[in-house]
Amino acid sequence: MRLVSFFIVFLVLYSCKMDKKSTKVIDKAIPQRAELSRDSQIFLGNRLFSEKTCITCHEVNKEKTGPSVKEIMKIYKEKNGDIVAFLKGNAKPIVDTTSSQVAIMQANIDGFLKGISDEELKTIATYMLHVDELNPD
Repeated sequence: MRLVSFFIVFLVLYSCKMDKKSTKVIDKAIPQRAELSRDSQIFLGNRLFSEKTCITCHEVNKEKTGPSVKEIMKIYKEKNGDIVAFLKGNAKPIVDTTSSQVAIMQANIDGFLKGISDEELKTIATYMLHVDELNPD
């Protein structure tokens, strides 16, 4: 009986030592995503261009309500313009358009484009920059 009692006391004491809390620090930071490849940016930019209704006013090859994407990017390339700054509302338009077209675009910038992240704007700009390669005349 003593042996059993001794064994039970030993197990209780030993198990108490095993319940020590771990001092290991767990990193709960969200891992950073790798930079998107150019092709991924173009693909995502194309999708966002459609989802964010840019396609409603801007076709790739021809003028619609607004100038074509190719025309816009031709001018931005020639004038070394920053399309992302324009889409953020931080730059004036450099493409010659009518005042009604500027008003529509300004309303879009002040409206739904405010909710788009910098990364999404960058992918839209990358798509627009390479649209002539994707859609040759």
